[in-house]
Amino acid sequence: MNPIDEIKQTRNEARKVHDANADVCFLALASPEGEASVRTLVLRDINENRFSLFINQSSPKWQLLSKGANYQLLLWYPSQQRQFRIGGRSEPIDSEAVRTNWHRRPAGSKYLDYVYKEFAPQSSSLDSREALSVEIERLKSLHKPDDMTPPEEVTGVDLIANDIEMLDLNRDDRIHDRVRFTLSAGAWSSEPLVP
Repeated sequence: MNPIDEIKQTRNEARKVHDANADVCFLALASPEGEASVRTLVLRDINENRFSLFINQSSPKWQLLSKGANYQLLLWYPSQQRQFRIGGRSEPIDSEAVRTNWHRRPAGSKYLDYVYKEFAPQSSSLDSREALSVEIERLKSLHKPDDMTPPEEVTGVDLIANDIEMLDLNRDDRIHDRVRFTLSAGAWSSEPLVP
C-alpha cells in the first residue's frame, strides 16, 4: 500500500463532504533549543511524497525550516476519521513556481505578504488590531489585488516524507488501525502498530 495514495484519496473524500480540514495541515517544529511550536497552514499540494506549503521568509517557521529544523506534519480529516503524521526532510520550492502560484492566493493573503514587507514581520507584536486594519486599508488604496506582484520574501517549502503513520478510527470495536510506513530505496514498507 502506498500511503501517499491513501492520503490523497482520504483528502478527496474529505473535500467531497466539505470537511473543514481538507485543505489545511498542522505543522510542528522544534527549535535547536528543543522548543516546540505548532501552527495551522494551508496545504497547497501533494506531489509524490512532497507536501507543499507557501510561507513568508519573515515568519518564524521559515527561520526554523531554512536551518534544517525537525518537523512533523499532521493531517487530520474528521469526516473520514483518519489521521496521518508525516516526517522527513524539507527543501525550498523553486522560486519561480512559488511566484506563479502566488497569483492564485486570496486577496487577503496577498495583502498580508505586503504587510510583512512594508509594515512588520510575521508574528511581530502590534500596538492594536486597529493598526493592522489601518495598514491593510492603506495597502488596498495603493494596490489592486490583480495588479500585485509577489514580494521577494514570498517562498515555499516542500516537506519530503520518508516516514508516515496512519491512524484509522473507523472501527466499531474502537480498536483503531495504526500503520507506520517507511520509504527506503524508493519503495514504501509498512508495519502495523499497537494503537
